[in-house]
Formats: sequence, structure tokens, C-alpha cells
Amino acid sequence: VGEIPQVAHTYQFLNTAYPCVNEKQLAIGESTFGGRGELKSDSGMIDCQRLCQLMLERCTTARDAIKTAGELLKKYGWIDAGECLTIADKNEVWHLEIVGPGKGKLGAVWAAQRVPDDHIAVNANASTIREIDLKNKDYFMASDNVYAVAEENGWWSKKSGEPFRFAYAYAPDSRMMLACRRREWRVFDPFAPSLNLDPNAENYPFSVKPDSLVTLEDMVRVFQDYYE
Repeated sequence: VGEIPQVAHTYQFLNTAYPCVNEKQLAIGESTFGGRGELKSDSGMIDCQRLCQLMLERCTTARDAIKTAGELLKKYGWIDAGECLTIADKNEVWHLEIVGPGKGKLGAVWAAQRVPDDHIAVNANASTIREIDLKNKDYFMASDNVYAVAEENGWWSKKSGEPFRFAYAYAPDSRMMLACRRREWRVFDPFAPSLNLDPNAENYPFSVKPDSLVTLEDMVRVFQDYYE
């Protein structure tokens, strides 16, 4: 679909269905949530697989990967549906959620939220970022058009006094899907049963603190449960 300038040095990475981890231990997981159909643009150059590759080739930390993604998408444009990328390095984990800017437009709309160090988070084909606090730079980042596109399309209004919620502005259908919400619950509930989370709730916390430390065996059981 096009070309962009290459950098002088790139890092090696492993490619599975998507590029997933590089030699600097920067890792990325992917989950599609779709988003509003009218946001998908055919004017961009970068889809999800290409973005993962670019981040892993050029970056060593999750924060740098998100900033690099923002710069590349603003210049060259997102051409995919709504995606959540879980981006982790040796010190931090972030969720980056991306949608297009609208038909015929170049760029992207995105928000990123950091998972607290003692928490776990899950993405199961649904947008999970809601309120964002861009003054708290340690935990939130977003594109400079994150509010404007929602206002232009009538999906949120600052004058309304209602809090801006990324998921409800840009991917409300994903929050309505019971299959997605039930999968979120099925990860959180075994690790934090003390929260007594409702399996039929519309929303769960962005992340939760487990009642006890999560082991590798715990993770294996989650994936076995998930696919059974």
C-alpha cells in the first residue's frame, strides 16, 4: 500500500500470527474490537500487523512504542478496524486502543492506559479504556484528536458534563457483547474472588489486584479454561 522511510537500525523480532516480541524483551499482544464502522479509513497505510512490526523493529520500551505508534499513525494513517494492543516491557504493561479517524481521513484516534504494577488486566475483543486522565502522564496517553473526533460526530459533548469514556465514544458495541464481558469476568474472578464480580455486569475494572501472586501454572489454567 506504500512505503515509509526506514531507520538506520532495527531490532530482531519473533513473528507468530502477529509480530510478538523483540530482542529487547518488548512484547505485544493483539485483540480486535472493531469499533464504529464509520471510523474505518481507506486513506492510511498502516494496519495492525504492520504497526506491531514497526514498534518492535524500532523500540525498546512500551512507552516508546506507544509514542512511536502515535507519530507514525498521525503521519501515515491507520487503515484497520479497532484494535487493542497489550504492550509490555521488563518494567511496564500498557493497553493501547486504536480506531480510525473516519472515512477519507488520514491519521488515527487512540488512547493508552498503563496497568498498575501489582494488577492484572485482560482484553477479550472489547474496548476496556473508559475515563482517561491525560494530566496523569504516568498512566495515560492519547492522540491529540481523542476528544475532537467524538465531539464532531456527536458521540460525546464536553458541554454535557458527562465524563468522556473512550470505549463508549468509539466502540460501544463491544461493551454490549456478553461473550466479551463474560471472558473478562472469567479472567478476573478466579484471581480476585474477593471482589465478588458480577458475571453479568456491563463493565469491570480496567485492571484488578489479584488476591494472591499469579503463577505460571495459574496462567496455563486460564488459557485452558478460555479455550475449553
